[in-house]
Amino acid sequence: MHETLVILKKDVRRLWWQIGAALAMCAIIGRLDAGRAAAQPGVVEGLLNIVLPLVWAFLIAQAIHHETLVGDREFWMTRPYRWGRLLAAKALFAALAVHVPSFLTDAAILAARGYDPLASLPQLLVKQLLLAEGLTLPAMALAAVVSNLTQFVIGIPILLVTLTASLGFSRDLPFGHLSYAVARLAVEFLAVAAISLALLQYRRRRTRLTRTLAVSALLAAGLLATLATGQQTFALNMAESPAANIHATMTLAPPDPRAVHGTSGRRVFTTLPFSISGLPESDWAWMASVSMDITGANGVRYHYDPLRMDFDMGLTGIVHDSTSLFLGLKHAAYDRIEDSKVTISGTVGFLVYERGQEVRLPVNATREVTQRMHCSSMYGEEPYDSAWLDVFCDSPDRDEVSADIWVPKPPAGWFRPDIGGFRSNRSPSPLIAWLSPLHRQQQSFRVGVPDRTMREAMAHTPIAIVPQRLAGYSTVSFKASDIDLREYTR
Repeated sequence: MHETLVILKKDVRRLWWQIGAALAMCAIIGRLDAGRAAAQPGVVEGLLNIVLPLVWAFLIAQAIHHETLVGDREFWMTRPYRWGRLLAAKALFAALAVHVPSFLTDAAILAARGYDPLASLPQLLVKQLLLAEGLTLPAMALAAVVSNLTQFVIGIPILLVTLTASLGFSRDLPFGHLSYAVARLAVEFLAVAAISLALLQYRRRRTRLTRTLAVSALLAAGLLATLATGQQTFALNMAESPAANIHATMTLAPPDPRAVHGTSGRRVFTTLPFSISGLPESDWAWMASVSMDITGANGVRYHYDPLRMDFDMGLTGIVHDSTSLFLGLKHAAYDRIEDSKVTISGTVGFLVYERGQEVRLPVNATREVTQRMHCSSMYGEEPYDSAWLDVFCDSPDRDEVSADIWVPKPPAGWFRPDIGGFRSNRSPSPLIAWLSPLHRQQQSFRVGVPDRTMREAMAHTPIAIVPQRLAGYSTVSFKASDIDLREYTR
């Protein structure tokens, strides 16, 4: 232990000003994040969310290269260093230089936004685990197999990809966690590989073998992330999350003459309308995944496979207990089953959200909608532009931040939702806030021509917010026999 601390003190003494710069960036991000009442970060915060991880990665690389592992002529190899203690010193440096400041910054942000950091401790620890999987461990493994910082720079795109997959651009999207789960699995695989590679390199210093294994691990993780189908992604989420208690049925409905159908390019398109019964009335269900088989009377069978692409599909929302599946078959596949009755069967995956009690939020006010979600609203006018009403919600928990937001019974022409759900950021800043401990949702409404009367009336116009919490996942099977596809393609 004494030898580990001696190495750690030496690294801190040599890199003190780089550590100080990283701490200053942490403080700036914490200040900006805690004061931001918008889903998108500003210019400075967005740039720091890219620069700070790079600074952390270079800190780790510099500390490891003080006792580089590549080659056999380094001075430290003549000293009685034990590889386990050396590795422990580097891991402890990464924890103190990266994870402790990040954790304290996250706790300070939550406290400033009105959340109890102790109550959010599981979310804070999970975020540090993701940061280790996406940045710290890959950076340590990469630094261990290269001989200098110039070579380390070549691997920076790899670190950005792993960090993106771990903390993720999709972290704030309502259903982004579907594809996010596969990315997480790939990053977890890489994290385990990084630990194994670091142990191998520190113990044996087999650089060529370690580099070969590192490239193999990257290729395997890339294949895992890109070849996973939607059904596999949904199954992964079902394994990690609770099952929603729904018992629904899906029945193929008669052809709808208003539906999209016909021939376009190399595909024959049709729309299969379905009636759905048994969905929860008070909660909200969303179709998130579907698998389908089409079997002809002549024994021809097509299974939905994104790699083969005999046919592709698209989903629509659920409206008045009905939905539609868009089906596009290759001409060769359609010609083989066109003259026969077919059986269509498959499984649809649902996300179910529990709807909470409606809360009314006055304009230019902030309140606690649930114990785990706070919301605020703000009315503002911009020069040379119309006025806006912004409603902003945040939560430390991904599954608690979703909400249905609207303005009940507004006067005609007052409000209309912005198409994107939030105002576009006109700055050149990258819209990245992956280092934030908060998950955010924002809904913006464009206001009609503002005047004094409208501003006074808006002060008394409440905003309706219904919180929605992810309750779980469920699947519903369907089967329809003796179907003539020509009736749905005319």
